[in-house]
Amino acid sequence: MKIEINEPAKKIINSGLESLKNQDFISRLQKKDATLWKNDEEHKKIINNSLGWLSVIDFSLENADEITSFANEAKQKFEYCVLLGMGGSSLAPEVFNNIFGNAEGFPKMFVLDTTNADWINFVRKEIDIKKTLFIFASKSGGTVEPNSSFKYFWAELKREGVENPGDNFIAITDEGTGLYKLSEDQKFLKRFVNPSDIGGRFSALSYFGMVPASLLGVDVKKFLGVAKNSYQEFLAEDKALSLASLLGQANLEGRDKLTLIMPKQIESFGLWVEQLVAESTGKEGKGILPICGEGLYRDFKYIDDRVFVYIKQCEDFDKRISSILEEITNAGHPLMTVCMENNYDLATQYILWQIATAGAGALMKINPFDQPNVESAKILTKELLKELSSDEKQEPEKLILSENLKDKDINFQNLASNVYKLLKDHEYLAILPYTNSSEGYTKVINCWKDEIFTRTSRPVVFGYGPRYLHSTGQLYKGDGNKGLFIILSAPVENEIRIPGEEYSFEDLCNAQALGDFKALSNGGRSVIKIHLEKPAIEGLKKINNLF
Repeated sequence: MKIEINEPAKKIINSGLESLKNQDFISRLQKKDATLWKNDEEHKKIINNSLGWLSVIDFSLENADEITSFANEAKQKFEYCVLLGMGGSSLAPEVFNNIFGNAEGFPKMFVLDTTNADWINFVRKEIDIKKTLFIFASKSGGTVEPNSSFKYFWAELKREGVENPGDNFIAITDEGTGLYKLSEDQKFLKRFVNPSDIGGRFSALSYFGMVPASLLGVDVKKFLGVAKNSYQEFLAEDKALSLASLLGQANLEGRDKLTLIMPKQIESFGLWVEQLVAESTGKEGKGILPICGEGLYRDFKYIDDRVFVYIKQCEDFDKRISSILEEITNAGHPLMTVCMENNYDLATQYILWQIATAGAGALMKINPFDQPNVESAKILTKELLKELSSDEKQEPEKLILSENLKDKDINFQNLASNVYKLLKDHEYLAILPYTNSSEGYTKVINCWKDEIFTRTSRPVVFGYGPRYLHSTGQLYKGDGNKGLFIILSAPVENEIRIPGEEYSFEDLCNAQALGDFKALSNGGRSVIKIHLEKPAIEGLKKINNLF
């Protein structure tokens, strides 16, 4: 793998490398030494149960024939594949799906990591359910989003006259989970049991990534072979530690925003990096904020709190991007360029970023393998579902403000001016819509965030809910209270009841939005929540027009 480092980055990297080498980082990492990060017993217990990613390549290679054999059998029976998962169980499959696509003769894949009924309805209409393989992927086996989707699609298969819906399901989970038992009780077609000492965001090269990749037609033996060679290279050379140093040492020096630049065809890889970096580093009042999909502009004056990583395909040359990167270097911003030789070099990227994130955590003196704030929104969501009442359901365009904003005169009409004022005291804005993730919604949100970004120079990030709860949600609650947040809940076009539950997907999705609003507010964060008018896309456009 080829990397290039500009002059502003070299000083930062050299300082970080010296620290990591003084810690004997690589040798101790290979020995799975938890004290690289923490010395107390509670943290060491978590870390010791989270380092399976260091040896998972051999595990997956040992089982590659079984994975490939199953994929070849499945493609004879199924034309579609729907992955039900969240966070680490869904983001690597999403990347494989977007970068590789489905090879000829293999099922068309949809990755469903949502509770938004419009999104679920879209997938339902796109598939022939009798010819669809459902991958129920959950490390814990108890995640509410895929469990709810499972209930819906199981009932749909029954409704379509499928005698044993289990023939249309496989499970990927850890030993002894509720999903493990469910797959046994309901006679799933197949069950893949993952090593339990791998955290979700580090699981791309385990069953959680390799099984969906194989179902797309990816040669997993070849992919894992690339990963193994890269791992050995990174143990012998400083490339992964250079990225670790750029992330971790820059953070210590006040550059805590990671700007990822990459061509459109591999842009979805940013979603995976976003979760890995944000969830691993956003805690103890610290954090690295990943910025993905941001517009690139000539003569733009960035605030001095960023590092830049440009991931490119080696044969590509973009004159405009090269010109802007030269401006970034001339302005004194650190930049690393990483070259991918082909799509299979994605394996190298997975290894690179995992080692780099672990190394950055060591430099920042945090535990990159826990997520102490993830549960707060889940607990509040469960409470809201139990006592869902009319006063918790917002009227369209009526704002709910976090405790620390209640003395502000903020309403729908003056939203823009107040956001610009509030951003003077915050380092970034996060737009968090609980809507369909269609191209139309994304286009409107990108216009909105680009307008704010170009006017303020503040990073504007966005992530669809509830997906971000399993990703950047940890950083939003665990960093040094640097963000301003706008949460958007939404009515849906066609509601779906969740079989066996007293609530619908719309109820669940809106409860998740309100639950995270309360979790952020309870943590002293500045949050504005807005319930969109129906249709939600028009409500979103109306907000965009205010800015």
